[in-house]
Amino acid sequence: MEGPTVPGARVPRYLEIKADLLARIQRGEFTAGQAFPSQASLSRQYSVTLMTLRQALASLEKDEIIVQLRGRGTFVTPGPAVLDLRSLNGLAADMREQGVELVTEVLAEGSRALTRTAALALAREPGERGLRLERLRRIGGRPVVHQVSWVPAPWAEALRGVEFGQTSLYSSLRQRCALLLTRADEEFQAGPMPRAAARAAGMPAGRPAMVTQRTTFDSTGTPVVYDRAVILGDALRVLARRTQHDIRLSWAAIP
Repeated sequence: MEGPTVPGARVPRYLEIKADLLARIQRGEFTAGQAFPSQASLSRQYSVTLMTLRQALASLEKDEIIVQLRGRGTFVTPGPAVLDLRSLNGLAADMREQGVELVTEVLAEGSRALTRTAALALAREPGERGLRLERLRRIGGRPVVHQVSWVPAPWAEALRGVEFGQTSLYSSLRQRCALLLTRADEEFQAGPMPRAAARAAGMPAGRPAMVTQRTTFDSTGTPVVYDRAVILGDALRVLARRTQHDIRLSWAAIP
């Protein structure tokens, strides 16, 4: 947030524009995930130079009210979105049920030798091949999750040709492989953001991040998916709601 204004001093023009844009967002003129008009259009609306307008936008972005994506535009950051961690749905399915638009970008897909960690989680030998699927998830244009998933044989072959930018991995396993997914083991660890995830999201490496590792099992107790997801920076937080007989864990997207 900006520092205090000196009494009697004239408010800088960029702060006036910032306040007006914030009021327009609060009135619902610009909604979460919606793109702003172009900078040229806004500078004409406010009769200021692009430099002054960009100061206002930079201040809004610093306060995490908007996000600016090079080549794509300026977007209002999304409001809270909850992912119930008790569910075996994928991230996209849970967000869709809440009316939150989650965009998935497939960064890499193909047959690869299982890493030692993936092989151990999937009860396979290191060096066995499987499907490696790398994705970047965005909400309202903001990168929130970098995810690498591994699926071993024989299910990896059945997933060839799936458009994972549009179709979830979990629903594909149910439909193409006739798998009944019954449970998942997941652990969370805080630490510096891995370089690969930072590079994919266009963020500095070493920033705070939450890394989750999840192994999903079918009805026979066989591990069928190993996921490693990096929650990018402070984009999401984990919430816990406890009652006398239950606990509900969920993700919340930070606006």
